[in-house]
Amino acid sequence: MKPVRIHLDAHAHVYPLHDVPRLLLAALDHMPRTAPTDLRALLLAERADCSFFQALAQDEIRLPGDRWRIVAWDPAGGVKIRHLPDHRDLWICAGRQIVSAERIEVCALFGDEPIADGQPARDVIRAILANGALPALDWAPGKWLFGRGRLVRALVEEFSPAELVLIDTSLRPLGWPAPRLYRAARRQGRAVLAGSDPLPVAGEEDVAGAYHASFVLPGLADPTRIVAPLKAALAAGGLDVARGGRRAGPLAVFRRLRRHAQEKATP
Repeated sequence: MKPVRIHLDAHAHVYPLHDVPRLLLAALDHMPRTAPTDLRALLLAERADCSFFQALAQDEIRLPGDRWRIVAWDPAGGVKIRHLPDHRDLWICAGRQIVSAERIEVCALFGDEPIADGQPARDVIRAILANGALPALDWAPGKWLFGRGRLVRALVEEFSPAELVLIDTSLRPLGWPAPRLYRAARRQGRAVLAGSDPLPVAGEEDVAGAYHASFVLPGLADPTRIVAPLKAALAAGGLDVARGGRRAGPLAVFRRLRRHAQEKATP
């Protein structure tokens, strides 16, 4: 098996108000294809009130048939969609986002089993592992500081690189220092990924794939099966992960967050 490079947005949301074709095309446009064998993927982080992956897998998402087609289905939790005009493919992998009792966001990569919000973070991570998914802690504004920051560090010490990975997001503005925890995690061989984290606001579709991770997979025995080898590679650790694309400046991030706050405040 020849190694293949994969570019993935490790923290993707597709909310009901999003224009799905617009989001998919943005993801393809943002993530590079430096060789014909390169793969591109969105790892979903769906909230409890969202079910995009289930709807897609059950053919309930109506995409323009002259432009998009599902070309592969991985029963472990992946759907490959092809943009027909230029034959570009995009994998969409199942995943959930759970908000812990401490208000820390924990993601279940490659898993679609519901886990209730509001539980202690340690219990959430254990539940994700019990379901066969890969737990991830994603950076969010203000949520890795002070007491919660100490908890995040404790979780990274408690769970091995095979049991917990980290995700940087586009909501960390340019100029905002990367957490020192990232360097420590990489020294452990723990994967530090990157994701766009679109907000539930119209127009946020355009950030999909804009901040992503790239690395080399050992190879795929079956090109229609991506979830198991991808999860295994991340859990094995030691990947040379490059974060690509770009994050926005502080003003642009502030405007994104302000629009989100305004939308939430609107009855």
